[in-house]
Amino acid sequence: MRTLNRRRFLTVSAGIGMAAVAAACSSGTEAGAEGDTRTVTYKKGTTEVPGDPQRIVTVGYSDQDTLLAFGRTPVGVTDWYGDYPDATWPWAQDALGGAHPEVFNRGQFTGEANFAYEEIAKLGPDLILALYIDVDDDAYQRLSAIAPTVTTSPDYPDFGMPWQDAVRMVGTTLGEDRKADELVADVDDLVAQQRAAHPEFEGKTVAVAELGDAGSFYVRSPNDPRSRLMTSLGFVVPEQITQLAGDQDAFTISKEQLNILDVDVLVWNVGSSPGAEAQITADPVYQSLPVAKAGRAVFVDDPTVSGALTWGTVLSLPYAVGALVPKLAEAAAEPA
Repeated sequence: MRTLNRRRFLTVSAGIGMAAVAAACSSGTEAGAEGDTRTVTYKKGTTEVPGDPQRIVTVGYSDQDTLLAFGRTPVGVTDWYGDYPDATWPWAQDALGGAHPEVFNRGQFTGEANFAYEEIAKLGPDLILALYIDVDDDAYQRLSAIAPTVTTSPDYPDFGMPWQDAVRMVGTTLGEDRKADELVADVDDLVAQQRAAHPEFEGKTVAVAELGDAGSFYVRSPNDPRSRLMTSLGFVVPEQITQLAGDQDAFTISKEQLNILDVDVLVWNVGSSPGAEAQITADPVYQSLPVAKAGRAVFVDDPTVSGALTWGTVLSLPYAVGALVPKLAEAAAEPA
């Protein structure tokens, strides 16, 4: 499956994604006049945010994408992973333009939230976005002491808010609900077009997995952006995975539990793990699975495509869809 030509799909989908952003940014602004405030409700409660914030810091790992989609440039961002300028991946570089936000915690991601309070405060923000990150009460109080802070939705666990809700929450925070609806509609339409073009996806079971430490494997929950893209294309996550995941974005299984991954289409997200594909495919237990024997596994080994799938944002999803749909179609076409 590595030999598939992705160039056309990447070019078309990236163009659609940027066109969506450009169209939204050209529409009339709904932001309040300077000096106005609005009330925003989120997981940690409510807060008054400026009517037209000018110095916005994003501390969520992927929050900069959502803000950039509105034509707003953050003054500070948190580094997640990937060695890219300004902690901004290729699909978002055009939206960033020539700006160079301050990058917090460069190369220091550990899986645990680590807020650079002093660096954030030095930037003098008038708004902090903390959506795709876990914010405990102490962190929320410290961030809120610096500037009004908006966290994730109360309707979802940490890391579980769909990208559409993230866009709408930022739209409400900025007073640009109409623009948010346009951004969501553009990407949803792109995904719906691919779903309609591939009826073979409908109802097939899927799992998204990654190589863990010491012979373990991570299985992504239905709440995770990686799995959500698959279900939006028509696939379904087995109930067993849903039950094992609970409110987590992922759970760990051992080699002896690999049968959990014996689904119709198995997506291995390995782009940030050099050598992972060879290690997985050499495993005798994995080789014994029908999904492996039938060639119904998709290895997402390109680092940028893997990143786009992992980020799962309004800007990255068109990039991910363009690259992944041909591979998914090839795997789904194999007999079960």
